[in-house]
Amino acid sequence: MLSRLSQSSRLLPPLYRSMSSSQALIVPFDPSAASQAVAGVLPLQLWSLTPSGDKAPKAGATATFYNTPASKTTTISSVGDGFAAKASEVKRELVRKSVGAAVKELKAFEGVKDVVVDASLDPHAAAVAAHLALYKFTLKTNVPSPFDPRNAEPAKDKIVFAPVEASAEWDRGVVYAQSQNLARTLAEYPANMITPTAFTERVRREFEGIANVEIVVRDEAWAAEKGMNVFLSVTHGTSEPAKFLEIIYKGAADKTAAPLAFVGKGITFDSGGISLKPGAGMKLMRGDMGGAAAVVSAALAIAKLQLPINLVVTTPLTENMPGPSATKPGDMCVSSTPWTAGPSRSCSQNGLAAIFHRCLFPRHPPLSAPASIGSP
Repeated sequence: MLSRLSQSSRLLPPLYRSMSSSQALIVPFDPSAASQAVAGVLPLQLWSLTPSGDKAPKAGATATFYNTPASKTTTISSVGDGFAAKASEVKRELVRKSVGAAVKELKAFEGVKDVVVDASLDPHAAAVAAHLALYKFTLKTNVPSPFDPRNAEPAKDKIVFAPVEASAEWDRGVVYAQSQNLARTLAEYPANMITPTAFTERVRREFEGIANVEIVVRDEAWAAEKGMNVFLSVTHGTSEPAKFLEIIYKGAADKTAAPLAFVGKGITFDSGGISLKPGAGMKLMRGDMGGAAAVVSAALAIAKLQLPINLVVTTPLTENMPGPSATKPGDMCVSSTPWTAGPSRSCSQNGLAAIFHRCLFPRHPPLSAPASIGSP
């Protein structure tokens, strides 16, 4: 039996970082609990074989064992001392930390394809941690990237996870993690790959086939008809067509009941317009649509889980760029609300969310709880 502490993995040459078996097992363990076998593995006994000292291992401390059991690889990961006595939410976070550390350990090895996770401590937390820890966004071309938007098929995970024992909570956790990873992906794409049009097309694909969902994509002509001049003022400097995305989910028994409302800011690139932002770090302004990514991904999870609520999600999508027609500091915009707006800077889109509420939501029943998400 060969054991190796995770901290030393970076020191091993590539030959020893490959594995003959594509199957692996992850076992979170409580160092202060009685030893119990999991899928033929005794984690405390395995940990005793490592040079770990007298102190109980901290949460997230891992060790990997090859050919244990036969033809498989096992990574054990501590949830920390005194786990049983901690509050439920603390336990959940410790399970996430433990499983996440084990996944990061295993994904560094070539050939691992199928990983079984002992999720008995908290199936939901284990599923979320496994799929979030596996995520790594890249568009490098030396190996075809699963995130390349030109791919005909959806991205496939490098590792497929399954619990030792199937459960509804594990499945629910997978949906949570996949939705969070979608938000991460949308926010990471460079601006030329996630234009307003590309954003709406991706949303349509993600929601395809899900019951009780309607996707509506509005154009600039519709926004002008509605008098959404403050929104349109942001679009004047770019050649990319602006979009106004609406997701309507009716999961409640009463389809006319007041919906929950999410509004997400969707500036797919914010140069600052005429009030140009400093060049250093400007490429990070591709993330100014993080609010839109968050609300869309939350809606996806709600719809996949078919939660018994009604939901309306709206997000304005545009670039904010300098140009001969760009809005100038001090220009006045007359909106369809009782207000006018005269931004002191051409990068001031922060008041838009309130105007979106007033312009669009009268089409829907009274809102039960509106929420706006966007960058400062």
